[in-house]
Amino acid sequence: MAGTQDFNPYDIAISHGQVLWVIDTMNIVTWLSRASLDSVLKKFRLKKVPDFARIGQSGRAGSDFLYGFNELMDCVLAMKLVSDGLAFRHVVSIMTHDHEALRQCYRRAFFEAQSGEGALLEVIAADGRKVSISGLYIDFMVNITKSGMLLTTGPMLIGPWRALERYMGSYMNFHPTGVVRLSQLATEAARLALKAPTVKRGRKS
Repeated sequence: MAGTQDFNPYDIAISHGQVLWVIDTMNIVTWLSRASLDSVLKKFRLKKVPDFARIGQSGRAGSDFLYGFNELMDCVLAMKLVSDGLAFRHVVSIMTHDHEALRQCYRRAFFEAQSGEGALLEVIAADGRKVSISGLYIDFMVNITKSGMLLTTGPMLIGPWRALERYMGSYMNFHPTGVVRLSQLATEAARLALKAPTVKRGRKS
């Protein structure tokens, strides 16, 4: 893929097996075998992550569904949240809180280089060392209660400075759970989806 300006992510239409290949290639959950990843994605699908009924697709097996950009990102983001240590039930709660807001986040994150929303932020230390931060981050504003209940106000996109504040703020009464660099995930997932190999059908997934 030459660049996001040369590729429309909404042209993506891949199979369940190709989604597995994309996530596996991205090394998001390196401790899971392909079979285990397949099993987790099936469980998410049963919980409407992605919600195929919402877009007019129906079926039971993976081969019955066609994953577009939004459905691919649902899977990628869900597995990233799993890899960051969130419980399965909490990921489901986050991902199903506001479908439309999530899709808007995916689009903005993919095209952030064109919009300039995630412009490079350079932080310079007193001794001259530098660190650069760029891209858009999705923040679910998650709070997990002592009883284990997850509370969220829904997804929002934040730029580099706000993301830095979220990551490096006080940890005494707060931990920034559910903050992910979405623009990087979106562009990489789309790039890989474009060249995903055909997966031969075996048993239904």
